[in-house]
Amino acid sequence: MKKHLLIIIFLSLGIVNSYIHAQEWSLKLRSSVELRTFKLTNKADIREEKLAGATIALYKGSSVINQIQSDANGDFVIDVPANGEFILTVTYPGCNAKKFAISTLGVPEEIQKDNYKPTFGIEGVIMAKAFPTIDYSILKQPLVRIGYVSNGKKFDDEELYTNQMLAELRKMRDAENALIERFTSTNTIGDVALSKGDCPLAKASYEKAMTIIPGESYPGDQLVKVGDCLKSKELAEKKAAAEAQAAKLAAEESLAKAAAEKQAKELEASKKAETERVAKQKVTAEKLAKEKAAQEKLQNAKQLAEQSAKAKETSDKLAKEKTIQDKQVKQKTGTVTQTKTESPKTGKEKTTTPAKQQNNGLVSSNPSGAVAESKAANAGDAKYSIPQALGVDKYKATIKRADELFKMKRYSEAKPIYEEALKQKANDVYATSKLAEIEQLIKK
Repeated sequence: MKKHLLIIIFLSLGIVNSYIHAQEWSLKLRSSVELRTFKLTNKADIREEKLAGATIALYKGSSVINQIQSDANGDFVIDVPANGEFILTVTYPGCNAKKFAISTLGVPEEIQKDNYKPTFGIEGVIMAKAFPTIDYSILKQPLVRIGYVSNGKKFDDEELYTNQMLAELRKMRDAENALIERFTSTNTIGDVALSKGDCPLAKASYEKAMTIIPGESYPGDQLVKVGDCLKSKELAEKKAAAEAQAAKLAAEESLAKAAAEKQAKELEASKKAETERVAKQKVTAEKLAKEKAAQEKLQNAKQLAEQSAKAKETSDKLAKEKTIQDKQVKQKTGTVTQTKTESPKTGKEKTTTPAKQQNNGLVSSNPSGAVAESKAANAGDAKYSIPQALGVDKYKATIKRADELFKMKRYSEAKPIYEEALKQKANDVYATSKLAEIEQLIKK
């Protein structure tokens, strides 16, 4: 009886040792983590760099059975125990988490006993922040399902599932790119408006950009410039209004001054005209007086001449009569007396005519005033740069993943990624040549 019991114990120990031996192997899962950052202005500057400190946790059910962090180069290696179903998560603060499903079931026992050390590499895990309005529900599912493939005696991903998830991830990236394009183009509109001095349009554009992707610094920084622009424009408008008011007052003052000067000149001209009229009347009166005096003098001279002629005629007549009488007396007395009588001489008076009068003419002039006007104008060049296509970075990342697998001689894994690169950049010479090289290597 005791001997039989010992046999049973030894058999049990043998079974336990065999089970423990089968449990010794584990799947070494390798990968690297990169951080994708976005600098969004009026274009998208997207960068990827190795991420140290990302948390890699291995779950079995709801329990964490292993947890590590990526090293300085972003790399990590984690052991996945045999004969189980696990979920691997990669997390980093501010970024969307990534999940991978791993099954170590189904490995034949004879393979497990033969110093079995399986490995599997996940192409680079990219961590990036979440954008608003984008549906990230696909990330709640494992991006890849990894399990044992009996015909290849290795661990590999489920190709059909992986392709489906890649298609969903492309849709997600396209939605992100469209959102980024809206954000950058709205900022571009604001930049052009700001360069032209259209402060209200610039302000509205930057505020709209802040609602498209909140938290980005560029539109906020530009709004500070818009505030300066509005203040400058307000000051310019006030200055222009003050200058316009001053110009208006100056114009009114100039018009009033011109009107006063015109009125003064008109009054002066009126006084001068009146003076000239009075002077002319005086000259006319003096001329008439002189003409009248001259006429009266002439009349007087004529009368004097007539009176003198009559007096001479009378004197001559008397003298003649006396001569006759004397002759008669002489004849009578015999004495001839010769008498000589001298007749008085008369002279003519000369009259002078008044000199001609000359009139001087005066010319009056009217002043004219000029109204000054001032104008205020706001100016703006932009050039803007058109945002670069984001697909270039996507293509480069795809080629990079494929090249890494190619270097590891994992040609069957690299092949679909090169084919994906051809979809991103049709007729690409490099991807085509790599696919041809893989076909030759697989045939060998």
